[in-house]
Amino acid sequence: MKRTETITVTLERRKEVGKGGARKLRRMGYIPAVLYSRESSKGSEPLKISLGEVERLLRIPGITHHILELSIDGEKRRGIIKDIQRNPIKNEIWHIDFYEVKADQKISITVPVVIQGEAKGVKAGGILELATPELEVECFPDAIPEAIVVDVTNLEIGDAIHVRELKVPEGVTIAENPDEVVVVITPPEVVAEEAPSEEEPEAPKVIAKGKAEKEEK
Repeated sequence: MKRTETITVTLERRKEVGKGGARKLRRMGYIPAVLYSRESSKGSEPLKISLGEVERLLRIPGITHHILELSIDGEKRRGIIKDIQRNPIKNEIWHIDFYEVKADQKISITVPVVIQGEAKGVKAGGILELATPELEVECFPDAIPEAIVVDVTNLEIGDAIHVRELKVPEGVTIAENPDEVVVVITPPEVVAEEAPSEEEPEAPKVIAKGKAEKEEK
């Protein structure tokens, strides 16, 4: 899905709070959520979202990298998914954090890294490793890039590209360690040949004693 397409999320305000309230919401088919905002006097608003709506969102590729239109009881706001908390055992979604964004306020958001080209080192037998598949960037909401494109065409075996070497659109800043490795071409794996096993000596033939005696007679 292109970033220019509007993705609307239907949310409702909730009164249920605490662990008991969260369990009640889940039994009713809702997931507890919170909207954080710089301008809110309380700093956050308790919300709920239907499980069906959550499942729809998660089927959209890269949903956590998109600006969303939040429809809260019919009121339109803009925001992003900041965090999705899951039950570590059952992998069920427990809670979702949204963050409200304003056109005139910079935000931090993760965007995917996309590889472009075929590295010379790969053609020579090396292995391309994407060490950092996502990067956190800072920019205004309307300047969020679809992805950070990394051209690996000229990389030889042993070469790497670091954060400081990336080219990003104007107005976008990467909020990561400049020395962090993004892509590296590693040498081909060497499979050790198994040493030939020593031939086992041929087992001596055994002749049954009774048969031998019979033949002698």
